[in-house]
Amino acid sequence: MTETMELAPRERGEGAALLQRSWQLVGALTHELSPRDLRTGRWFTKLLATYLRHYDAHRLHRAAAAKGTGADTTEAIIRRACGAAFLSGAGSGSVTSGITAVSVDAGVPGLVVGIPAAGLAVTTEMVVNALINLRMACDLASAFQVRFDPEDPSDFSRLYAITRGQGAHDEDAEEDPLGLGRVEHLARAKATDLGEDLGAKLLGESVSRNLVPFLNVVTSSVANWRRTRRLGGSVLGYVRLRRALEDADTAIRRVAPEAVSLLLESAWFLFVSDGRLREEESAVLAHQLARLTPSRRRETTDRFVEDASAWLKRLRSAPARAREVLMWSLNQLSAADLTVSAPERDLLRKAAEALHTSMDSGHLDTLARRYRTEGVTHAFAAPARAATRPARKPAGRKGARAPRAAKAQETPARLH
Repeated sequence: MTETMELAPRERGEGAALLQRSWQLVGALTHELSPRDLRTGRWFTKLLATYLRHYDAHRLHRAAAAKGTGADTTEAIIRRACGAAFLSGAGSGSVTSGITAVSVDAGVPGLVVGIPAAGLAVTTEMVVNALINLRMACDLASAFQVRFDPEDPSDFSRLYAITRGQGAHDEDAEEDPLGLGRVEHLARAKATDLGEDLGAKLLGESVSRNLVPFLNVVTSSVANWRRTRRLGGSVLGYVRLRRALEDADTAIRRVAPEAVSLLLESAWFLFVSDGRLREEESAVLAHQLARLTPSRRRETTDRFVEDASAWLKRLRSAPARAREVLMWSLNQLSAADLTVSAPERDLLRKAAEALHTSMDSGHLDTLARRYRTEGVTHAFAAPARAATRPARKPAGRKGARAPRAAKAQETPARLH
């Protein structure tokens, strides 16, 4: 009883803070969004930027980051969002069904009032569901120390576009078997263009789910749950892979900055070793390419080919100080997929041979298990130099020569 009374004030404080944040977000969205934005599809881009600013301003990332990246934690984030999306769909379906029934009974005047009211309910559910998905994505990203920039929300737009089928390139699978065209298209696309396409598609989906009264209670709720679950899995795979690549980028810049482009090229060949790029891989590569200048981007994508022989030749000529971290990076990126396929293992063996090192299959399996349970692994440990003791001056006659100091020995870094 005493514990309950002690916790109650804190719970009331958290509830009041949540209510205050919610009102602030509603006020910001009311100020930013307009009916015209719904017609043009710009509502999604504005909502995305507004929510990301809200998320940063209230430092909501702290709570997600404190919980860690364990599989149970990330699964709880996705499951909570799926439940909220399910309820929002069921609520919208119930409201629109009730409005439809009342409007039909009231005749023409009822329809005049009911149709706009039903449209408002559908629009509100669409915005609420988008906010649920955004909160889930931001919490997953924060857990992995990945940030979606409010001033440039293209990262999330690209990922959302891919999962919604909006990132597909005009070329078909025969002309673009590896998916490079989609990556290049997303890297060049602006957040506003992607957002308008997404906004129009989401509005159309929301209306279509609520066309049939009473049945829409089921169709809307189930569709919301399934799409939120799919988006959650894609976002989780994206932030896990992006975190692995950013850790690798940090490590390679520390020891051999000139090999950064070789790292990105290595990621490409690893991703396509078992076929066409997956959604998360496409989004990660598009994020990295978008940060480059147009000329540098073209130079990099020119090396994104199917034949890995030229890449392996460049690995052989990589600086000696970069070889260990390049192999470590390839191991991390491969294990971040949670499973290491046979084609990936074959490519890693070739890469290890080119880098004059070895490939440990048992170590790869251990890394994959750690990614499945912990979400991340340790950062690269740079080689450490053994400490040397200062030479002692021997006793003896004055002017005798001291023994030479032992040469410092380098110990190989342990791959975590």
